[in-house]
Formats: sequence, structure tokens, C-alpha cells
Amino acid sequence: MTRADPTDTTDGTTEAGPRMTEPVTAGPAGLPDDGPVLDRHPGLRYFRARLGGTTLLDVPAPAGGARIAAKCEFENPTGSVKDRVAYALLCRAVLEHEGPEPLKLLDYSGGSLVRSFGQLGRITGIPMRFAVPSTIPESWLRQITASGVRVDPVPVERGIAGIIDRAFAVKAEDPSWTLLHQMRNKANVAVHEWTTGREILAQLDGRRPTHWVAAIGTGGTLTGVARALRREFPELVVVGNTPDEMPYGTDGPPNGLTKFAGSGGLGHGVRQPFVAGLAADARHRSVEYGGALDAMVRFEALTGLRIGTSAAANWQVAWETAASLGPDDLVVTVFPDAGAAEEWERAYARAAS
Repeated sequence: MTRADPTDTTDGTTEAGPRMTEPVTAGPAGLPDDGPVLDRHPGLRYFRARLGGTTLLDVPAPAGGARIAAKCEFENPTGSVKDRVAYALLCRAVLEHEGPEPLKLLDYSGGSLVRSFGQLGRITGIPMRFAVPSTIPESWLRQITASGVRVDPVPVERGIAGIIDRAFAVKAEDPSWTLLHQMRNKANVAVHEWTTGREILAQLDGRRPTHWVAAIGTGGTLTGVARALRREFPELVVVGNTPDEMPYGTDGPPNGLTKFAGSGGLGHGVRQPFVAGLAADARHRSVEYGGALDAMVRFEALTGLRIGTSAAANWQVAWETAASLGPDDLVVTVFPDAGAAEEWERAYARAAS
């Protein structure tokens, strides 16, 4: 990685500060220069060599409609798009760490990010602690705890906002932890703008994308890739995919309803800062959890490939978008992961019922 903006003077992301109420309006902070980090932790070189460069795959699309191409992020080291984010956040934290005390990393996650950090923690020996939902898949939880990451389960009824609050509470109790705050850490956007987005541009091989579809989640993937694509294709339409059970920007309170992985609104009208500030013109579509499970099974039947609920929801929205367009249009989307074993059990059970 190279620093996208060496003159960046934005402050760090370890302070409590305003949590979610202020949109991010400035450009990304620039990708950390990972050279010094790799020198300090040479074991990261193997992880870095396998990171990114994932396939942009043409996938099933409606007859007569636009084509659909998907970025297969399940090809990353731990099988998730969050490997990119975890690596960028880790590098930035290592470079910015000051003082004699050892670096300890703290954040919140629905599951995928903490899995990525688990592998990075094993490589670097850096202590890590994450607030996670109580419903995190058991198969993932076993993997995470085996990696040495300390987890703080939060009742699912408190939603994403409750998980974030728990991470901030840990920081207040013990300031020695470095809070990454992925929903406001601009390295989250930068890594997708300068790696994922650039890869897509090269892989398009002259094709013109007309629409970009991604689940909102933290907003990092949605906004980072959109910024990269819009530099060459300013008319690109950005579509944010959000769970019907807890959509982006909803005025309702957090709830414990099951929703597709890695996404969801924050409740009480709060909007993810990256999306509110960097993709304010994005269109928004919602997908029910059951629909995402159905799309998982349907996609596997058509292609032989397994994708998770977030990826399946993206494909469903991309399909619906493509159906309203013509064959000269191209919808690009992302498949964040291949899904947890528990997701596939539910998907198959639903298909058999």
C-alpha cells in the first residue's frame, strides 16, 4: 500500500468524540504506508501477498437486462472483504501508536472484521478486543476465541449502536486500548478507494459500469469503491443495499430481528457517517433476511458457488436493478464472503420447507 495523501493532517480515530451523529464530509485520510509496518511485523508479508486481487466475475443476470459483475471478496485470506479493512486499520494504528505502553486494539464488529483481526493478531501478537453481537455464528465465535481475541458479547436487541456503545465503554474503563472506530476511521474508505475500486477499474477492461451496488454496513466499501469508479465514470449510480428489518436511516429504535450479515441501520434516524457524507446521493434498496437466504440457494444452483447473505442480498438488488436497464448497461456489485455454516443450514432448511 502507498499513502494516497501524504499531506493528510486529519486527527486520529482513538478518541471518543462524536460517535455517529456527524457525517464525514472530507475525503479519505489516505492509505497508510505499510512498509514500516511490514518491517516491524514481517509475518504480515504472507497475509499481504494474498490480500486483494480478487476476481471480478460475470454472474447471472436477467434476460434482456443489464449485465452484472461481482467482486469475489471471499478470495481474501480469511474469506472476507473485511481482510482489506482490518489490514488498513491495523497499519494505521501501528504507525500512529505513541508511548511506551504496548499497542492494544479495540473495536466492534458483526463478526467478519473480528475474524480478520484474529488472524492479524496471531501474526503480530498485538492484543485485541471486540464488542460483538450475541448472535455471532458459533462457528465464527470458536474461530475468533481460538485466535486469542477477547470478545464482549452484546444482546442482539441493542443493535449495532449497542455494540458500538460497548466498545466505547471499554475504552472509557481502560484508556490503554486503542479504539479503531471503523465507522469513522477514514482508512476504511481509503482501502476500498485505492485497492478494491482500482482493481475493479482495471478488471473492467474497457467496459463502462452504470451502477454500483453494495450493502451499506459501515459504508466503507460502498463509498470507497464509488469514489474510485466515479473518477472515471462520474454518472455512475450508487445503490446502497440495506436490511428490510433495520434499514439505513430508520427512525425506529434498534431491534433484535435477524437480518442479512454485515449491515443494518443504527436506529433513531442516525446514518452511517461515510454514507451520509460521501454518498449522500446514493439510492437505497432493502432486502428481507428470508429473501437473502433464498438468493443464496438460487445462486448456488445457477453457478455452483456459495455466497453469504450479504452477497446474496447484493446480487438480488443488482438483479432487480439490471432488470430495469438495457443490455448495454453494467451493474457492478460485491460478494463480501461465502457465508457462515449456520447461514447455509438456515438457507437449506428454508428451501426444503
